[in-house]
Amino acid sequence: MSVSIYVLECVIMCAVFGVFVFGMMLVNPVSFIGDYPPEIQAQYYASQHREAEKERMTFSAILRKVVAIIAFLFLFAWMAHIAGAETLVDGLLFVYGYMLVLAAFDTCFLDWVLFANIKRVRLPGTEHMDREYHQKWFHVKVMLPMAPVFAAGGVIVSLVMAWIW
Repeated sequence: MSVSIYVLECVIMCAVFGVFVFGMMLVNPVSFIGDYPPEIQAQYYASQHREAEKERMTFSAILRKVVAIIAFLFLFAWMAHIAGAETLVDGLLFVYGYMLVLAAFDTCFLDWVLFANIKRVRLPGTEHMDREYHQKWFHVKVMLPMAPVFAAGGVIVSLVMAWIW
């Protein structure tokens, strides 16, 4: 195992993820409306004179998500292999670590620092809601239940890694 390669991979992964998400937010702040606290969502819909509507999954959206999941499976498997994972357990631990690092980066940096403080990426009509955007506990409560999902993802990716290499 190469710790320096693993850390470098995590830094690059977070930077690419941050640029991707932040770029999407600059282009369309409503991109991730479901990830905002309920008070912000309610204010957004009220200010836009719209009703909250449940997003319907079209065939195209499902296909994009499946392709993205498969791409991430192979990307994480490749990253774990490059970092020196040789066994199924190594792969599981490496990939689980990648997912935890990404979730922590998303919560602690993107949600708590950037999106809470940069008004340009706030939803239209909610720019004044500083207190609601700084709800740290909301983002933690959303992230914590994902830990078992990350473990399941780690198992799948480590199986792919062991199968390929």
